Amino acid sequence: MPSPRTDVTAGFLRRLDVRLVLSLASVALVALMVAGLVLSQILPGYLEEQAASQLRSAAGGVGLLVKLRTEDQPVALGNRIDREALLQKTAQDAASVFNVGSVVILNTLDGSQAASAGTEFAAQLHDQGLSPDSRVPSYELVGGVDIQLPAPEPPLTPPGSTDLPLRVIVSKPYTTVTATLERLTGTLVVVGVISLALSVLLGFLAARQLTGPISRLRRVSGRLAQGHLEERVPPSGVVEIDQLGSQFNVMADRLSESLRLLEADRDRLREFVADVSHELRTPIAALRTFTELQREGAIDEATRQEFLARSSEQLRRLEWLSTNLLDLSRIEAGIFPLDVREGDLREPIRAVVEAFAEVADQRQVTLTSAVPSEPVILRFDRERVVQLVNNLVGNALKFTQPGGEVAIGVADAPEAAEITVRDSGPGIPESELPRIFERFYRGTNVGEARASGSGLGLAIARSIVEMHGGDIGVASVLGKGTVFTVTLPHIAQPVPEPQLDADPSARRNRHRPRRGAESEPGSDRAT
Repeated sequence: MPSPRTDVTAGFLRRLDVRLVLSLASVALVALMVAGLVLSQILPGYLEEQAASQLRSAAGGVGLLVKLRTEDQPVALGNRIDREALLQKTAQDAASVFNVGSVVILNTLDGSQAASAGTEFAAQLHDQGLSPDSRVPSYELVGGVDIQLPAPEPPLTPPGSTDLPLRVIVSKPYTTVTATLERLTGTLVVVGVISLALSVLLGFLAARQLTGPISRLRRVSGRLAQGHLEERVPPSGVVEIDQLGSQFNVMADRLSESLRLLEADRDRLREFVADVSHELRTPIAALRTFTELQREGAIDEATRQEFLARSSEQLRRLEWLSTNLLDLSRIEAGIFPLDVREGDLREPIRAVVEAFAEVADQRQVTLTSAVPSEPVILRFDRERVVQLVNNLVGNALKFTQPGGEVAIGVADAPEAAEITVRDSGPGIPESELPRIFERFYRGTNVGEARASGSGLGLAIARSIVEMHGGDIGVASVLGKGTVFTVTLPHIAQPVPEPQLDADPSARRNRHRPRRGAESEPGSDRAT
């Protein structure tokens, strides 16, 4: 089982900033090692080659100096002792001039040594950082040196010849190879330490530049998780981190917007439940009162007929509420079926106008329709289109004052058919137009118009249009009226396959035509 110290160490090494610092330090260390290895393999060979070249030059110089000295002092050449003394002096001077540790002059024929000397400035050369390099092999002057003697000296000279052949060998040149390698090694060590320290520092700074924005992103995400939905990630200057932060901010905006919509839906649902409860209490209370009076038998026939009429109206109200609630649940569950068939769009429009004719007369509102003389053929669900137009016309009649006008129009075009419902009502405030199709939204109007609505009719209408692949829009001017425009394409988007209802009676109700009076309670317009 790992110890706590091991866990702490492993956790420390897993940190991004530590990894970055270690990575940069490792790269710097490897680079220095490679540089040191390359220099240790290449530089000594180069320096030794330079020393060998120096030694060859020194050998040539010694040979030339011997030649010149012997030509200047021919008298000393006749005696072997004087001659070797001259050669010794020449070797000494050459070693000092050419900074070599050893100059040896040999008689070629018998191999005897004529002179041997080293530089006399060894201490001074050492102080200058020069030292004899024994790694450089000795060098013998090619061809040697021939000096002219006054007379033959066998066996040092060839028989009958006065030429004395000499061999010149130089070795141990004083060079800076050792000092240079020592200085280079020290420099590499110092540079390595400084580079390593700089790499650690730069790695730390780079890690802070990178991990700082990540830490801020982590803090912001933590605060967002705690419910601070207003938190956002600020720009960091790092392109990749800014892209991540931008995506995070988009996600936070969407989350905030989703929560706002959920809260708005919750508030509207709460208000809707309260309104529905109120609407249910009214018909239930009326039916209870009528039942109690019937039980007591204290009503005459005229009163009984009046209560029957009112009870029928309340029952229609209850049926409308249950139908709208059922449609809403199907929409949210994704099982709102369409029975799409090819047909003439004028037929459901005419059916709705006929159904609402009596309601329009009662409200003293002129209801007109304008449809093309030619059939408007497209694929649609007749019952859903009737429900759609019922909601729009019901709204228009409800909010149009006596003496006003409601006009329904149908127009055909190559791409789509268009249905318009225009009224001369009071209009809808511009601030409410963007929310007019939201569920449970009933606007800010007061009085009976708002109290009798549920906020579902227009939401259901929009869903019907969208399921047909169309679009619905609204335009309104306060004091002049409102126009709803529905566009249904000739080539509709694919729609879900119809599903069987669990309740057979609900399936029968879906295909049963609705009367215009039944759409009146569902008016949702925000005016």
